[in-house]
Amino acid sequence: MPKKGVEQSHSQTAMFAALFRSVANKELKNDNLGGDYLAAYFLPSFFRLLIKLKRVRYRVKQRNARLTPGVYEYMVARTAYFDAVFSDALKLGVPQIVLLGAGYDTRAFRFASLNRATRVFEVDIETTQSRKIACLQKAGIALPERTILVSMDFNKASLERVLDKAGFDPYQHTLFIWEGVSYYLDPKSVDKTLAFIARGPSPDSVIVFDYGIRITARNIDFHYGVKALHRFWTRRRVNEPIRFSIEEGEIASFLEEGGLRVVEHLDNKQIEHAFLTREDGSLIGRPNGIFRIVKASPTPN
Repeated sequence: MPKKGVEQSHSQTAMFAALFRSVANKELKNDNLGGDYLAAYFLPSFFRLLIKLKRVRYRVKQRNARLTPGVYEYMVARTAYFDAVFSDALKLGVPQIVLLGAGYDTRAFRFASLNRATRVFEVDIETTQSRKIACLQKAGIALPERTILVSMDFNKASLERVLDKAGFDPYQHTLFIWEGVSYYLDPKSVDKTLAFIARGPSPDSVIVFDYGIRITARNIDFHYGVKALHRFWTRRRVNEPIRFSIEEGEIASFLEEGGLRVVEHLDNKQIEHAFLTREDGSLIGRPNGIFRIVKASPTPN
């Protein structure tokens, strides 16, 4: 029997992201990281109890180091980066935030006290979205005011249409957060999403997303942890294959072709320096070498 995709079953990658954020929340508070204190609610109850034990968290990290080196560390850094982007937008009073492929993102919940008038649209596949809300309701956590759930399959539906039906205002300044999603989409779906942002919303709008660089047999050994990650994904994640990547060094030209300009770009070394290096120079860990983060805005006319 073929394995179910995310259309029929909630995303397993979203579950693993929740696991890593839960471990980080227990392990890294002294480093001002691991801020997602709600992530554990998406884990099975027995595992939620187990990760309270330091030896279990150690085993989770060791397994990551063996099977997917640097992925846990990258997710720690990525969460911190996107947390800052989201909370800054609320403090500045950005009218709309759209979480594209929200998964088990908890920022609308964790930063609710900062939200004075911002509408937060959480866009995701219905299967994962339903489980997310059920888990939080079971924990007694209500959907925050001004948070709107929007169901969508990015590979099939039109982002413009589903947001329009949800009450999105295309003329207002908007922050789009696209975390941990682009890799799994058909390239045409990525192009359509970026084109919508480039031509549609306010020219002051911003999209922040992460992506993977294109890896070949020639260069795979030059990027930390990528060979092991590739092996793991092709064997264990056949229902969520990697479909999209960008050539190293070509992000600016890629975005320019779609009417966007780079505002900020972080490669793996910059991610490591900004989020995984302590003040004394010691490393919390190395991020997997395949990941990059970019912030972009529509190109001025």
